[in-house]
Amino acid sequence: MVPHDQNPTPAADLETALASMSWRIEPGRFALLGFPEPPDGGDLAALAPPAQLVCEAGETSLLVREEQLADLLARHPAASVERGLVWVRFDAPMGWEVVGFLARVTGRLAGAGVPVGAVCGFSRDHLFVSERYRDTLTEVLGELFPRAG
Repeated sequence: MVPHDQNPTPAADLETALASMSWRIEPGRFALLGFPEPPDGGDLAALAPPAQLVCEAGETSLLVREEQLADLLARHPAASVERGLVWVRFDAPMGWEVVGFLARVTGRLAGAGVPVGAVCGFSRDHLFVSERYRDTLTEVLGELFPRAG
């Protein structure tokens, strides 16, 4: 983990965020699961980075590496599942006052016919997209920002 004082200063406005942004596709394949039970300890153990957990009244959603699916489905056999997802990470940190970043990016992807899911971390935004749209995703994001090494 990088010490907080070594993290770059988050962008404070949309123009700065757009000018400093790069993106990458995280290695591996991901899956989104939804089930009605609250998460248990085994579900939390499946959250190998990157991952996301959303708890709502009546539904738990997990975005995890596909390698975690067998264990999760053993505990939640009736879960709804979307497999074959790619995870996009936007690298430049952004402050909470930045307005319109996801609107700009998802608007361009929507115009290209790419359905997306969004994951918001504290300082970075992420998208998840079906692998079948990977080429279009890469083309659109490549027009917007440089791809990180």
